[in-house]
Amino acid sequence: MAILFDNHQYAKRLQDAGMPPALADIHAESTGEIMNELSALNTKIDHYAAETNAKIDMVQFKLDAKIDHVDTRINGKIDQVDIKINGRIDQVEARLEAKIADSRAELIRWVVGVGILQSSLLSALLLKMISG
Repeated sequence: MAILFDNHQYAKRLQDAGMPPALADIHAESTGEIMNELSALNTKIDHYAAETNAKIDMVQFKLDAKIDHVDTRINGKIDQVDIKINGRIDQVEARLEAKIADSRAELIRWVVGVGILQSSLLSALLLKMISG
């Protein structure tokens, strides 16, 4: 940001206010030098601010890339765990279904066996009653 400073006009204002011309000229010249230094400092500050912003943007870009990479890796691991757990669940489900099928077959055998035994007992009782 450039600062416009008119040494001659400033010296004239100082003289109009009652300052001796030589002193007004020295004061105006010194003030002009200070203003030039301030202008140079402003330029440097602007330059450093732009450099700093560029560095911040670069760091942010790199961090975003790293975060995306970590996110991708974590999601991949979560997917692997999910697949593994689903596989185990499927294995347990298959074993449970097999045990349920075995239990059903065993129950049917018992029901049929009890039915045959009951029929035999009833038949024996009927035969004894008829013959006796």
